[in-house]
Amino acid sequence: MSVGACIVIQLPTRRLVLNSQPIGEIMNNITSVPPTPSASSAVIRERIAAIGQLGIAYSDDYLVWQLGDGDGSHPTNPMRAQLATSLLVAELPHAASVEDPTSVDRHLVRAAIESVHDLDFVSRVIDDGIDVAWTGRRTEMGQTAMTMFAGTMLLTHAMIARNITVGFNPQGAKHHASSTGSSGFCVFNDMAWAALEFATAGLRPLYLDWDIHAGDGTQSLLFDTEIPTLSIHNGAAFPFDGMTRDLTRAGTRHTRHHEANHAFNWCIEDTDGDDAFAWAIGEAMSVIDDYRPDVILVAAGADGMGGANDLGMRNEYSYSGFQHAALAVAEAATRWSNGRVLIGGAGGYQPLTHTPRVWANVVETVYLEVNR
Repeated sequence: MSVGACIVIQLPTRRLVLNSQPIGEIMNNITSVPPTPSASSAVIRERIAAIGQLGIAYSDDYLVWQLGDGDGSHPTNPMRAQLATSLLVAELPHAASVEDPTSVDRHLVRAAIESVHDLDFVSRVIDDGIDVAWTGRRTEMGQTAMTMFAGTMLLTHAMIARNITVGFNPQGAKHHASSTGSSGFCVFNDMAWAALEFATAGLRPLYLDWDIHAGDGTQSLLFDTEIPTLSIHNGAAFPFDGMTRDLTRAGTRHTRHHEANHAFNWCIEDTDGDDAFAWAIGEAMSVIDDYRPDVILVAAGADGMGGANDLGMRNEYSYSGFQHAALAVAEAATRWSNGRVLIGGAGGYQPLTHTPRVWANVVETVYLEVNR
């Protein structure tokens, strides 16, 4: 990945109409909610001259990711990725370097996907365009799944090469995908691959997931490795498995750890808010401090955000809760990983309002704090 100039994100004319509001009106709605506290532009420019840019993997091809019937009504509306990228470019104009994941050789992308997934499953998605995540045969969806995976590849290799310290893929962290199939709107597990790639490069990666749904696929794929997986999630919500929660205690605050496999799970209650989030983050930081990773991977799901959402989740995180979590990650990264943090968007079902704002706040906070 070469660190290049910022690009302006525009709506592609070929995509489906996802919302009748003009892009400017949507951006005004998002920017009316609180951004993360940041330094002055002059201070930011001075920092960037010394520490390099924020890597963002984005392509308008992400907007093809129309799950379900493909009519733009699915809760994973990919407009959230474009809006988060636009916010970061606008608010960190001298820092955000947007890199195109379609530039990664497709043969290399497929080989990377096949290194963590069953070959028949990969062929069914890419060659046949068939998966339970969408309706019918849609080869463009398999190609888009590859592109989103390539975004994480781009950032991972840039971090290994020390070209960037912090990277963000808004369509990354497809954390439910298992070795043999897709699940929970996730097809190819980019973060499991990235963790293994960092380990192959001689680093000590650690995976932290605060999506309100458990990072079950990533835990499963890394379960027999030395790579820790930490997941903070609603213990009464999907995926309803016994590996990421105690099924007899679902709906109560509890832990489900597999310490021999470095797999840790903190389960919160159905309507918990920032206090539960802070409890789990504090516990996770103790694990991180014990392990001392030199790169931290974060699935920064925004689906715990309070308010109406497109998936019916009832948790009550706030901007302050996500800010607390982002600051904790930045502090841990400063202590142990020389600031290296790879962030994937994971879930978020307020795609035209809170989700892109939460993502942008988290990324800005981590980037600015690790580069103080």
